[in-house]
Amino acid sequence: MRKIPPQDVRDDFIAQLDELTRFYQTGLSALPNDKDQSTLTEHSLLAAAVAWEGFVSDLFIAYINGDASRFKQHLQDAFDTHVKAQDKPNRVFQKFGRLQFPKHLTKADVQSLANSTGNNITFPNFAELQSRASVWLVKVHADKFKKLTNSQKELVNAVIGLRNHVAHRSQRSLDAMNLQLAHGALVPIGIQRKGNKFHNVGAWLKATPAKRNESRIETIISALKAIGAAC
Repeated sequence: MRKIPPQDVRDDFIAQLDELTRFYQTGLSALPNDKDQSTLTEHSLLAAAVAWEGFVSDLFIAYINGDASRFKQHLQDAFDTHVKAQDKPNRVFQKFGRLQFPKHLTKADVQSLANSTGNNITFPNFAELQSRASVWLVKVHADKFKKLTNSQKELVNAVIGLRNHVAHRSQRSLDAMNLQLAHGALVPIGIQRKGNKFHNVGAWLKATPAKRNESRIETIISALKAIGAAC
């Protein structure tokens, strides 16, 4: 059975971000005023966040599809924990039952077992992503996420925070976004928030910080490309 090449997943993600950058730069030069430019920038951030979410989901599936040994162990452990908590089902299973997995888990198998709703495999922050990788993926693949720099990990959290506020516009999401963007690990990347909290996400993202040669949104997209290539 043909397996999903992880490199194809990486290549597709990087191609999406390259196309997004081209679209953003073309659109920005064509729009006449700051408000429209800010709106375009927010939409581009959302597109980058969605691309990242799809990339992580597809990469997890590709890794498990290629070597499901760790994922099968996770399923076995989860099953054992559940059955042993129920006295009678546990006794019945110990006497008559057997949990047997196929040698190869298909993409559909992995997706349905990882997320019963059929949605993408998603994580609310990088810490949860890294934790799940250590449980679901064999070490050589889990370590790719673990070995990312703190700056790269916080960049992912920043993208999630920005995406959540653009999508929800709540006070809670605003506060969480501003808190995340103040993280010191974002200094090397060049997108750390300095000074007062801000509300206009688009204006902040399309601005070019002092001593930088590109806007924050372009920096974020370039950083995501580097992370994708490393995972």
